[in-house]
Amino acid sequence: MNDWFSWNGKKCTEYIIHVLEQPPITIPAERATFTNVPGRPGSLTTLEGDDVYDDLILTAQCMISDPSNIRAIASYLKGSGKVAFANRPGGFYYARIVNQIPFEKILRGNPHRSFAVNFRCKPFWYQENVQPITLTTSGTFATNPGSVYSEPVITVYGSGEITLMAGMTIVELDGITDSITLDTPLMEAYKNMTSMNGCMSGDFPTLLPGSNAISWTGNVTKVVIQPNWRYLA
Repeated sequence: MNDWFSWNGKKCTEYIIHVLEQPPITIPAERATFTNVPGRPGSLTTLEGDDVYDDLILTAQCMISDPSNIRAIASYLKGSGKVAFANRPGGFYYARIVNQIPFEKILRGNPHRSFAVNFRCKPFWYQENVQPITLTTSGTFATNPGSVYSEPVITVYGSGEITLMAGMTIVELDGITDSITLDTPLMEAYKNMTSMNGCMSGDFPTLLPGSNAISWTGNVTKVVIQPNWRYLA
């Protein structure tokens, strides 16, 4: 049945909400500026950057058969988190619910008891349940099956001075004891709850679609990558 979405790990059907119409699978728009040049046909396109896209608004048309649990539904359908749709299994979007849901119409006896939920989604669809990649040999390849670069979380286990090369990125690490985590989505380096931003220099790693060489120098026992594979659609 394609009559559900999942919001922060809970299916809407737990609240007796059923989806009448799923949002279509949509490719986000590139963020670009279009400039008209005098004397030239068409416009000049300037991209803000590689793989820079606008958010998506994905709308689920819903219905409830029993309005008695409106308060629980209102508590459920708010804030930000992860949304998964039945017509796109195996992954999720990071999103925020952005519309005001008109429950008063339902309470007044709207015979259809239908409403829309608008999710403002970040532009990428993330593959779920991806197992971490553990590497113990420098020069091993990690293959990104997605259609855009991923922002991994990489934990390097070792000590002292370490140079990590992940895809096209080189990171210099210094003063490491036991481990350091390079969290690209957060742009933070840490060990447990302790900031280690001062122990790294260079950009946070990204992994391009296709094969990415992972290598290192220094005293490293293993590298563990949570890859965060993602797609445009």
